[in-house]
Amino acid sequence: MQKHRLLHTLPLCFLLLFAGCTNDPSVPPEHSGYVSGIPTPTPTFDEFAMDIFLEEVTTDTISLRYSLSQPENYGVADYPITLGSIEDAISPDEDALTLYEQLLNYDTASLSTEEQLTYEALKHHLDLTLQDEFSPYLSELLGPTTGYQAQLPIILAEYRFETIEDVEHYLDLLPCIYDYFKEIAEFEQKKSAAGYFMDDETAKEIIAQCEDFVKNPDDHFLISTFRERLEGLDLSLSQKTEYILENQNALYSAVFPAYDLLAETLTGCLGTGTNKYGLCYFEHGKDYYALLTAISTGTDKTMEELKQALSSAITSGCNTMAIALAEDPALYDNALEPDYPETDPELIIEYITAQSANDFPHVNCGEYNVKYIPKALEDYVSPAMYLVPPIDQFESGVIYINGNSRYDAEALFPTIAHEGYPGHLYQTVATLSGDIHPLRYLLSSTGYEEGWATYVETYSYKYANFSSALTSFLQADQTATLCLYALSDIFIHYDGYTPEQLSTFLTSYGFPKESSDLIYQTLLAEPGAYLPYAVGYLEFMELKQQAEQNWGGEYSDYRFHEFLLETGPMPFGILEELLENY
Repeated sequence: MQKHRLLHTLPLCFLLLFAGCTNDPSVPPEHSGYVSGIPTPTPTFDEFAMDIFLEEVTTDTISLRYSLSQPENYGVADYPITLGSIEDAISPDEDALTLYEQLLNYDTASLSTEEQLTYEALKHHLDLTLQDEFSPYLSELLGPTTGYQAQLPIILAEYRFETIEDVEHYLDLLPCIYDYFKEIAEFEQKKSAAGYFMDDETAKEIIAQCEDFVKNPDDHFLISTFRERLEGLDLSLSQKTEYILENQNALYSAVFPAYDLLAETLTGCLGTGTNKYGLCYFEHGKDYYALLTAISTGTDKTMEELKQALSSAITSGCNTMAIALAEDPALYDNALEPDYPETDPELIIEYITAQSANDFPHVNCGEYNVKYIPKALEDYVSPAMYLVPPIDQFESGVIYINGNSRYDAEALFPTIAHEGYPGHLYQTVATLSGDIHPLRYLLSSTGYEEGWATYVETYSYKYANFSSALTSFLQADQTATLCLYALSDIFIHYDGYTPEQLSTFLTSYGFPKESSDLIYQTLLAEPGAYLPYAVGYLEFMELKQQAEQNWGGEYSDYRFHEFLLETGPMPFGILEELLENY
């Protein structure tokens, strides 16, 4: 089961679909998979699932490095230094049907509880994969925030150096980046020729991003962070000097030219796009977007059901805010600049950990790090992000904070709850410290991960020592705003809203025309980006209501959160069934 253009299977909070050059395109023979040839005797289900996991994480070196700290402990002793294949990123998974048939050979009644969960997660994954028969030109590897070119710098800066071999592998990978970007550039040219090129405003934003990345090469963060990572190794001065020079040479000969090439190619494609509106204006674009939504969110709801759920959440949130403001008009000013009890990221985590003890099972999150986004990337990445650690080193996650002046450093409290405790950091450590199969963790949908983080971010306002009225107002504001963006995304890419139609919709909620235009452009550039947050959040709230109804007087938030952590990531439809029998 190779990585697929619609499926985000790697355990990272952002897309990792690598392609380009390779020293050896073959998969290690001891992990050749049950697709190319079913071994005899038939493997146990655990062996079957583990082989799929290992085949996934060995398709490229960065996936392997970010998935396993010590691959040799999983039987991966020798592997090629590669960035994989672009075909894996843009083409349907040709092995999905074979895997599906093999999966159905297993008797679920004979499987353990964890194996049954892994079975159901894999079956759900393959069911969706088999529905993808769409043109590869509908997919997009580039984007202002979630695109490959935006995420790669952080991935490179956080590539861990634990041994000299790690350094050498990293240096071997850098030259491949130019070849990869060349393939991406060629793909964009093909999309351009076929009429599928992105809109000009999005392309110009990515071009500017590429140009900024190479603006100060002598003072580049990929030079300084490389030196910092070498400090943890036992190297002589001559060895360090040699590696530093090799890194600089690779950056100047491959990485920087790759970004120049991409900028040049996109510039040449400007004006060739035939569609300045949503995905639904492309042939089969509407169905593609619906499938993309199902995969990214983990929901079983239809698009019409999602629109209804989002609309109801917006109405409910707006009503809550209106009633609160009618009772206390001063709430508005207080909500604009809330006075949080802590503003330092690490102190916020300590504070929420203590305050949430009665609501969330305690999790020791280990030696996580809090870092700041390099200044060269501040304009192009989110306010914060959590970089998920390897499965076998799960207590070493990194929280990145964007120090850009457009983000209020005094308002980090809910953001850190989202990224840290009890958000991504907490949920990741809790999941991986349990008995979960690595493949099931790999199959976790973005909707589950971001839905949980959004749910606990909203929940965290209760720990800020605000009045109940202000707490409810802030929670309602966040929910309504997030759902408004998600519903607008559906209107653009599924229903075909033009900028004028979206403006009419948003201005009814008080958005000025210029804000509406900016929202349209943001959602147009990265289809579905807000859906995992909003839809995932609403799914968790539905599960919570179901638990309250099922458990009656025995319900508590602590018990509900305990159920979720014990169960681990699953598609929401399956979680509903599991909750019924809990």
